[in-house]
Amino acid sequence: MRNHYESEVGHFEGAICPEVDTFREELEKSVEMVADKKENKILLYCTGGIRCEKASAWFRHHGFSDVNQLHGGIIQYAREVKEQGLTPKFIGKNFVFDERLGERITEDIISECHQCGAPCDDHVNCANDDCHLLFIQCTSCGEKFDNCCTPACQEIFHLPIEEQRRLRKGKIKQDTLSVYRSRLRPDLRKILREGLEKA
Repeated sequence: MRNHYESEVGHFEGAICPEVDTFREELEKSVEMVADKKENKILLYCTGGIRCEKASAWFRHHGFSDVNQLHGGIIQYAREVKEQGLTPKFIGKNFVFDERLGERITEDIISECHQCGAPCDDHVNCANDDCHLLFIQCTSCGEKFDNCCTPACQEIFHLPIEEQRRLRKGKIKQDTLSVYRSRLRPDLRKILREGLEKA
């Protein structure tokens, strides 16, 4: 029960990870993906166990007979694995919903920078407040783009704050990425490549 941006940085070995942006989408997609396994044991997991409560009822409603959940979610799982000295079956980072945006479970880096493709699992929000896109950015690209997702956002980020506010109020129309929000997934590498080709 993890959205794409959560499972791209960490998931259980062999987990089914739907390519979805919201929990609502995930409920329907997950049931579709395992529709032929209604007699199998289903184990659901999420950050802290809350989504799994709802999802287990949804699966039962759709005829799944053996639905289980990881109580306490990945947070509790990581704690218990550490306390008992076990090898975790969860690889990578657990995406968390605070300023950290991630809690390392294993040293495995299973994702890459959305801008350059280097191994990386650090989520950031674009520094352009009009965009604020959630994406994965390595330290090198963070320095190169001032923690922005594209050069267009970087330009806006460097404008005086009054000008940024005017842009956000919509008084000035610009070709910006402000239409992107954290749940949408623009192909940043493609956008950067196209920008270089135009230059």
